Amino acid sequence: MTKRHRVLKLSAAGRVQLTDPRLREHTAALAWLGTTAAERQVAESALCALWAEPRLREDLRDVVHPVLAAGFTHGDGTAMEGKETERLLWRFWHTGRELGYLEPERSSGAPISLSATGRPAALAALRLLAEGPSGRI
Repeated sequence: MTKRHRVLKLSAAGRVQLTDPRLREHTAALAWLGTTAAERQVAESALCALWAEPRLREDLRDVVHPVLAAGFTHGDGTAMEGKETERLLWRFWHTGRELGYLEPERSSGAPISLSATGRPAALAALRLLAEGPSGRI
């Protein structure tokens, strides 16, 4: 988007996004993965867990937290806590629901599952992580 005076217009990059479905898929997958190493680790672990079956929120946290805690510590060397994993998972859930990649929750206790568009998006996101340069995408 570009803004000129009080008018918003689609930029040249935005017009390219409109015409290229693969680029849109790539951009959405990047948004879902997040921008930090911890966000990407949470997304990768959660996507792998959700690929097999829907998971309750607590179950997903219990699967993701040990992976996150093994790879990340605070500056003082203390381990990541469950509440930090929940915060990172909330970002993953929120972005996934906004993009339509996770089924809408019917209740707070309902399992989280990939939607019909979420399965190919999950593959695209995991492919980005696997094929991208180490440490950055």
